[in-house]
Formats: sequence, structure tokens, C-alpha cells
Amino acid sequence: MPRLAANFLSPLALCLLLASCSSIPMPSFLHDPSSEAVVYALGPRDGYTSPLSDSLKPACPALVFEHPDFQLTSAHQQALSRLAQEMAKNKKARLLVAGYTPPNLPPDHARSLSERRALAVRQRLIELGLEAASIQTVGFGNDFSPSGPASNVVVIYTQG
Repeated sequence: MPRLAANFLSPLALCLLLASCSSIPMPSFLHDPSSEAVVYALGPRDGYTSPLSDSLKPACPALVFEHPDFQLTSAHQQALSRLAQEMAKNKKARLLVAGYTPPNLPPDHARSLSERRALAVRQRLIELGLEAASIQTVGFGNDFSPSGPASNVVVIYTQG
């Protein structure tokens, strides 16, 4: 029986099995370069300029959130109402709602919290009459450029 198991686990199968363990690096010949993590930034980062930086402009002042909340306050509601009134004039306008969190949070938690904040803002804008298809969200978490916005904010960008 052990001989059958040894024949069953070919070297390739063994590599795949071992590579599925998060603490063991995947062999270079099995590495998929398309699975690299994407770094989102709206400003300069490590000597590169984002192609988004020139075409996106803040649509309103940043919405500041109290840590670790993602609920909209009355101040947020008022700012979003004003923005929805302005955006109703331009039906072709597209928005990008970007959430950010402080650098001291674990990356997964930061990304999740920033996404929930961006989604809460998007939902409110939809309730105020904006087209859902014209509002995109992204949660940057704490992965943003040093020249980017302060943490614990949601910035609404318009393409301009």
C-alpha cells in the first residue's frame, strides 16, 4: 500500500499540494504572474504616477469617519445631498467613491472597512437619485500613496 501512495503522488502533484500551503512558497515554474496583488493609488507611488491622477478630481470635501465606523453621519448626509443635486445636472457624470483607513490596521481589516465605507456612500447616492451604473467604489484600505488623502475618509472623485 505505501508503494501505491508513493506512485500516486508524483513530483508535480506533491509540488501542487505543498504550494497550496500558505507558509510554503510556490515553485517558480508554477507561479502565475497575473495573480500578483494590485496596488491601488491615486497619486505618486514609488516613482510611478497613476494614470487616474489627471482625470479624477474630488467632487466634494472628503467625508471623515470615526474609527472604526462606516455609518453615515448627518454631516455626511448633507454633503451627499448637495453632491447629488449637483450631479443630477450632468447625467453623464461618473463617480469613483474611494475609501481609506489608517495605516495601523491589519491590511485585510483595513481593506474591508474602507470598502464598507465606500459602499455606504454609494448606496446613499443611489437613494438620492443617482444612477447606480455611474458610481464605482474602491476600498484602498491603508494602501495609498504618501501624497494621498488622510486616513479614515471617503473621497468622491469625478471624472473631469
